[in-house]
Order: sequence, then structure tokens, then C-alpha cells
Amino acid sequence: MARRIRGDAAAAAVMVAGSATFLAGAFMPVSRVYVEADPQRKLAILMADPGQWRAQQMLLAAGTAALPVGVVMLARHWDTGNGPEPKAGQRLAQGAALAWIAGAGLFLGNLKARYRDPEAFALGNMPAWPFQGYMGLSLAGMAALGGGLLARARARANSGALPQDPRWPGWLNVGGAGVFAAVLVGTGDLPPLLVYVVELSTGAALLRQARRGANLDRPA
Repeated sequence: MARRIRGDAAAAAVMVAGSATFLAGAFMPVSRVYVEADPQRKLAILMADPGQWRAQQMLLAAGTAALPVGVVMLARHWDTGNGPEPKAGQRLAQGAALAWIAGAGLFLGNLKARYRDPEAFALGNMPAWPFQGYMGLSLAGMAALGGGLLARARARANSGALPQDPRWPGWLNVGGAGVFAAVLVGTGDLPPLLVYVVELSTGAALLRQARRGANLDRPA
């Protein structure tokens, strides 16, 4: 129990840190370039403050790399217990980690290209498939993680263990993945910051749950 609590707390802290770092980059003023339709205006925005553009790509890269690490840590410290549900939950968490690792690899390459050649990004001369692949894999990771968290919550509720795992982070990931996938398919685009808002909330919920568990596990 104590090992799982410590593992959950560490994993959740990494998820929160990674998501917060990504969001810090996503909300920098230079992000207005992403909603600008005219390529020349895009280029003007980037050329007006190239240092901020490079700083943003570094923050996005740090967050992109950190989030899968947190999910890997969570899957490694998963409490498999007895019965099929906890083990199924761990397998889903492991699948989520693999999806996010693969997606992160695609996006990190894309961010590196943006860092090196902002003009090509502004003028639309970069291939779209790395970003599309990254988004698709991220949404698959969200869905798998949500399924894993729901399976773990069910298993702990059935066992009578305290504290009970909240189910809303699982539903947030599963539901968010479904809604975001529909938007991505329908429009061909999706702001990745939406994924990191969900994972920031998930990490915060897991961290809070781990602290509650540590308090209950503490000798009286």
C-alpha cells in the first residue's frame, strides 16, 4: 500500500509538472501565431520575437517529454492486487504510456524543426503528419489511461479498500478523448493544450488521492 502511494505521488507530480510546463509554453503571447491564417502574418509574428518562439518550443518539448514519464511511473507502481480488473487496468496504463511515448517522439521531432526553421512553419512548408500522428496517439493514450483508472477504481471499490479512488479522472480522460477525437476528425486540427489541461487535472487528482492514502496509512 505504502509503495503504491509513494509511486502514485511521484508519478502524479511528474504528470502535473509536465502538463504545467507545456501549458506555460502554450499560453505565451507568441501563441497567437497558431490562430493566424495568413502565412505572411504568421511569419511577421515569429520574426518580431524569435527568442520567444524558441523559448516556447523548448517549454513545449519539456512538457511533451515529461508527461509520458509520469504515465510510465504510474503504470510501474500500479497495485495489481487480486483478480482481473487491477491487472487489466495496469495493462491499459502500460498501453497509454506506449502511445504517449510514440506520440511524443513524433512531436519532439516536429518541435525541433519549428525551432530550427520558423519560416518553414509559418509558410506551411512542414509536413502535417507528425503533428496529426502525435495528436492521434495522445488521444489513444488518454482513452487507455482513463480506462485503466476506471478499472482500478472499480477494483478498489469492490475490495472495500480505503481510500476509494475517484472515478471522475477516468471518465474525464475517456470522455475527453472521445470528444477531442471527434473534433480532430471533423476539423483536421486540435489544440494540444486541451490534452494537457486534462492531464494536469488527472495528475492533480492522483496527487490528492495519494496524499489522502498516505494520511490513512500513517500509524495512529
